[in-house]
Amino acid sequence: MSKISTLTAENLCAVNEKVLRAVAGFAQINQRRDIAPIFVIVPDRFTLAAEKILASFAPCLLNCRVVTFSMLFNVLNMGATLVIDKTTGVLFLWRAIQEVRGDLLYFGNSAHQYAFAEKMFNTINQLTSCDADFDKLEGNAKSQITARKMHDIAVIRTKYKQLIGEQIDGAGVLDWLINNVTQNEVIKSAHVYMTGFEYVSRQRQEVFARIARTARSFTVGVRDGSELEGRLNEIRFAL
Repeated sequence: MSKISTLTAENLCAVNEKVLRAVAGFAQINQRRDIAPIFVIVPDRFTLAAEKILASFAPCLLNCRVVTFSMLFNVLNMGATLVIDKTTGVLFLWRAIQEVRGDLLYFGNSAHQYAFAEKMFNTINQLTSCDADFDKLEGNAKSQITARKMHDIAVIRTKYKQLIGEQIDGAGVLDWLINNVTQNEVIKSAHVYMTGFEYVSRQRQEVFARIARTARSFTVGVRDGSELEGRLNEIRFAL
């Protein structure tokens, strides 16, 4: 069972440098031994910069990859599941809205607007990232108006999931990782690092927790005193 190791600094730039320097040092030792896989998980916007910083510390590293969540999914899933991009997802959601338009209690007047489909797509993905239970949204609402909104969101999401079938979207990628990463032989043999995040959603926190239980080692870079540091400590103590 892996434990979470943390590397901290006063600001995120210093954190990233500390983690990537640690990755480079370990990778150079690793490639002279068993060449176990090394993954460095970073936000989408940071991949190229992370690769450049890592290369400045060690220009030639074997079996070491900088990945986002989507890239990690592609490595582990190996093309077995079709992932739809946001544009395709919004199109599916637009169709879902049209099919359930007569069942909507609050958003019926907005249903004909394509821009509404994109807003609803973002809303559903945000709720999913927060690990929302869509079956309980309406019942937990504090007012009738909110309950009607939650009813519509749940109805639209159900139809959307029916339409995309076995395909998955961005939120589905995280669900796939949550459900499959602990059984994955690649992760079981890997050393995993994480850096560049100021905040992570509950979905991503669950991915990290499961990687921490599965990987040979898991090292996380966080800013001193950040909310993320506290959450990672909670995960560590729960392992």
